[in-house]
Amino acid sequence: MKITRTCGECGVPMGIARNLAWNPDGTITQRKDPLHRLIFFESENLDRLWGRLSEILGVTGEHIREVVVESKSRATRAFLRRTLPWGVELIARVIGYRSMMSAIESQGLVMGYGKITLGGQYPRRGRPERVTVYIEDPYSLPFFCGDFKGAAEVLERRWAKVTEQPLDSRRHQVDVTLGEERLGEESFILREERAEKPGDMRFDPCPRCGTPLELRRFSWDLVSGVIREARSGRRLAFFGTAGMRAVFEELTHELGERVSDAIIEVERENALAALSAEEAASGYEGLRMMAAVRGLGLLTALEIDQSGLRLRMSNPAIPEYIVGLALGVFELVTGKRGSQRWRLEPDGDLIAEVTPA
Repeated sequence: MKITRTCGECGVPMGIARNLAWNPDGTITQRKDPLHRLIFFESENLDRLWGRLSEILGVTGEHIREVVVESKSRATRAFLRRTLPWGVELIARVIGYRSMMSAIESQGLVMGYGKITLGGQYPRRGRPERVTVYIEDPYSLPFFCGDFKGAAEVLERRWAKVTEQPLDSRRHQVDVTLGEERLGEESFILREERAEKPGDMRFDPCPRCGTPLELRRFSWDLVSGVIREARSGRRLAFFGTAGMRAVFEELTHELGERVSDAIIEVERENALAALSAEEAASGYEGLRMMAAVRGLGLLTALEIDQSGLRLRMSNPAIPEYIVGLALGVFELVTGKRGSQRWRLEPDGDLIAEVTPA
């Protein structure tokens, strides 16, 4: 069954239904690799995030891009090393990348990454020196470059360099050039975190494919590889939390704890631009379902009034994202700008409090 075939009941691609699991603990994970956690989130905010972090942190956009590409490639290497079957490197050299890319192209279409096509490899058979792909409407160009770089490094076990150039406003050429230096085993290791606490989240399943019926709110364009929320038109994609954490941890290591506040501020801005007042005011049950469908974690307590917002969430995916969302929700509901305090409890729960600024 083609992964781009859609369910006749809810319209979700079968590649999503077969490969991803929405869990009672508020997480989305890959069925064959429960360590691989994903969120289903507004992807148009990603490239805006990189740009705004550059402005707030006072570093060049090129440097932020380098950190994003390198960190994402590290996460991709770790994921693919766990999941690719033994001997796949030899297969790639014998049959070339074209056959393997067809699976990657289909995966990109259902995950919301855009339209990916193979340009070619040089030489055409055997050990490649350079591989070219084209990406149209990428969910995030730096993230895609990191994915492509990491995939090539896993297949070839060699360090790679990636470059990209725009062909027009929607289409980009991305080239990976393989070096001679081999990767050590440590290059394929990245800390992954399982959800620590069980949960009681219940989704109404599609009677045909089993995915949450809440996904009927989203439409898949399987020609362009774009997923949108039907009513608002917001674009979303599935992407791994390990890649996001790797980016944030690298920036924090380099620039200090102010990175966390910068991420929270950008996500507050994104929440104000993306959420409707109705969504923000949907209360505990509405926001709990919204968070769980997106794999952000399990909301277990929420209070909102003019004096502030208080929440507790177990298994938080990316705490800075969630705190930024809380600031945006508070501002949309009350009309007041908020200030935030947050912490992670010993059991991993996120506690966040927003008060009027």
